[in-house]
Amino acid sequence: MNTAQHVPVLIAGGGMVGLSAALLLEYHSVPYVLVERRSAMSVLPRSRGVHTRSAEIFRQIGALPRLEQVAATALVKGHFGGAWQGSALTDAQPLDLSRVVAAMAAGDPSPSNFLFLPQVLLEPVLADLARDRGGDLRFGVELTEFHDDGDSVAATLRDADGASTTLRADYLIAADGAGSTVRRALGIGGWELPPTQHLINVFARTDLTGILRGQSFSQCEINGERVRGLVLSKNNTDEWSFHIEYDPDAETLADYPVSRCVELIREMVGVPELEVELLARSAWDTGVFVADDYRRGRVFLVGDAAHRHAPWGGFNGNTGIADAHNLIWKLAAVRSGAAGPALLDSYVAERRPRALVAAEQARLGTDFRTRYGIETPYNAADLAARLDGGDVMGRYRYSSTAVSDAPAPLHVDDLKGQNGTRVPHLWIDAAETASTLDLCGPGFALLVAGTSAAWRDAAAQAERDTGTDLAVHALPQAEWSARTEVPSGGALLVRPDMHVAARSDTGLTPATLTETLRAITGRGAKADVAEDAPMQSAV
Repeated sequence: MNTAQHVPVLIAGGGMVGLSAALLLEYHSVPYVLVERRSAMSVLPRSRGVHTRSAEIFRQIGALPRLEQVAATALVKGHFGGAWQGSALTDAQPLDLSRVVAAMAAGDPSPSNFLFLPQVLLEPVLADLARDRGGDLRFGVELTEFHDDGDSVAATLRDADGASTTLRADYLIAADGAGSTVRRALGIGGWELPPTQHLINVFARTDLTGILRGQSFSQCEINGERVRGLVLSKNNTDEWSFHIEYDPDAETLADYPVSRCVELIREMVGVPELEVELLARSAWDTGVFVADDYRRGRVFLVGDAAHRHAPWGGFNGNTGIADAHNLIWKLAAVRSGAAGPALLDSYVAERRPRALVAAEQARLGTDFRTRYGIETPYNAADLAARLDGGDVMGRYRYSSTAVSDAPAPLHVDDLKGQNGTRVPHLWIDAAETASTLDLCGPGFALLVAGTSAAWRDAAAQAERDTGTDLAVHALPQAEWSARTEVPSGGALLVRPDMHVAARSDTGLTPATLTETLRAITGRGAKADVAEDAPMQSAV
């Protein structure tokens, strides 16, 4: 057995969350190795949308222009959006989505937009970007065993030929999916809800343009005599996903061979002689799982390894990208010495509540009409409990030791620079190409309303005292005060993940800046990751 060199971070899993973690590590100048047991990426379209918040994250690390290029080619005709219902596509009717459209129109100001970009298109782009930037991506390599001795993690890797090597890393990030072998090896349980549906996801090539007559939709619910399920758009012409409901007590995926799937797709469309080519299929369910903990020593869970639920709303994968965004800057800060190991404790405190909210909101979308905000005689309670996508993915606030004056409410009505929230967007150039969000990262930022001389002197001293990179930006006083409600000369201290750590009207001053940074980053705290109990696991 050969012993490979030491790396700061090992990522297990090469899906969209693992690849996002890789790009974020590169952005923070942290070397890594990513291993993925599959030799090739899945051809099944699963997650289809990059939410606005995820687009902001990709913008920060310079990946968004390439994603926008690919997204522009995703749909051959029509547009993304719309919901239909019928016994088959041939008799399906569109639903009134005015409530959803109104909620989207009232979204928070942002320099970025939602992208329709199915996971099958997104992942190859992320992988190419990571490789272009020097990332060490190893597909066809499986993590088979790991041991956390308190000082580092020793990982055993096996390639497609069966050869094993050992890699030692400071930290292991488990992005290895809903059935995470890392999580299971660590013995981490979680909050669970049973599935409400079991479905076969059949990705097929079949030309539906004649049937649709120039119309398009995102989802169509089919309630036929012989088949129930969903039709989901992929490119609005000849690539579609057909999700067929089945009874797991009576059947398995093996009971759905190509011939039966083709027959059921024809039934869902309503055209007996429809030409259909199957491309891939898999079984899935709408069960809910949120891990009790996202960390054991030097091992961290992100994405589906930490949480999974129904895809209604498209929250899960985007929640996973935000997991990585939250975790990576903290790992980078601890590794550089700008933060103490105690900062890492804030990861689960900040991210697990977000997964619970996303899971609960997705669950409320089980009924098709409720999913799209349409009132029925039976869904008043569920509609009242629903949050719009902006609440779930953007208008939330962290509460942890990494936020000064940590707030209790999880959500806010508007992003005004409240402690724990994503910093507000404001265009800072006449051409409207540069945003306040662009001033964030890879270090901390002080965004000052007006004159900044006192803050610049304090920031220079704080950098010397703490080792924290801290950029100071003076913004137009009237506009920034109106957007954030900080007084003239006041400031927001913003973390590398664009979340407000402290503000000048809740105790932050030039005189307290160093102390505030020390408190937020856990610099000098007694807790140390090396004190965690060593963990040895076979995965």
